[in-house]
Amino acid sequence: MSSQQQQQPQIPIQETTAPSEEGKQLVALFTEMEHKQLDFLDESGKTIIERISTLMAVLFAVTAFSNTFPPAYLKGNLTAKVFVIVTLILYVLALGAGIWGIQPRYYKRYTYNVSALGRELEKITQHKMRWLRIAGVLFALGTVALALLIITIIWSV
Repeated sequence: MSSQQQQQPQIPIQETTAPSEEGKQLVALFTEMEHKQLDFLDESGKTIIERISTLMAVLFAVTAFSNTFPPAYLKGNLTAKVFVIVTLILYVLALGAGIWGIQPRYYKRYTYNVSALGRELEKITQHKMRWLRIAGVLFALGTVALALLIITIIWSV
């Protein structure tokens, strides 16, 4: 028995002091952020969807809308065509990820089990954060591809 007690890690005792006014404000700020996190994630998803839609309009304006199709600056420019396709794929995937992140879905509601409710809230938050991060990365890559497309078009003209 005494050897088992010696093998257990010792937990250091930490002395605590009453939090300062600044510490109380930080705790209050983080508590408020935690309460508003789901709303923030939903608003972030809506914002990224709006931005993707705007830049997809720019992509379509650059590539598809002209008197003749394809525009003269895309004819014979394989690099620009590749960037058009890559940009479109990245934006569509980002749009899908953003929509999937904020899509309403059914969640279990445990009436008398607070621990299960906490796990469900964590699951909801993780789902939204994961898909909005994916949407953000795809959006950033799509925007880089769009910039490279525009540079390729300007370079070839």
